Formats: sequence, structure tokens, C-alpha cells
Amino acid sequence: MATVPQTTTPIQHYAYYGELYGTAELLNGSGYLFREDGQRQATLVSYKDPELLLLGLVEVSDMQHEVDLLVGGAAAIACSREEGRS
Repeated sequence: MATVPQTTTPIQHYAYYGELYGTAELLNGSGYLFREDGQRQATLVSYKDPELLLLGLVEVSDMQHEVDLLVGGAAAIACSREEGRS
């Protein structure tokens, strides 16, 4: 019987690290690997570091962006919302 290596999809968030924007990938509970947008080099950041601000999950955010584009983009979404009733 052959063994197949188990592949897991990394958990990635859009993130800010200080004033830098990029993605942060969770590393087995030891912290996050922060990669500035457009850069190949990454920095290991503690999950307790107050400079690290995690935003939405990359996979979910990208999927929602595609759905938004399919329904007409930001302008169509904003114009189609019903106003709250008092």
C-alpha cells in the first residue's frame, strides 16, 4: 500500500503588520508568516504581536469579491440595498 502525503490548505488572512499590508499564514500555532503584498520574503510574527491585524480569510474574501462582481460590482450592490425602516 502506498502512502499519500496529506496536503492541507494553509489558513491565510489578509493582514496588516504595522503599516505594511499583505497576507498572514498560520503556522501550526507557533505564529503567522507575514508576507508583504508583492514580496516573496516573509517574516515570522508571533500570534500575540499587537502590530499584527488579521482581516478576512483570503479564500472567503476572494470568493465574495467574485460574487460581487457577478452581480454588478460595488455600485450595483450599493444602489440595490433597501434603506432601513424606522
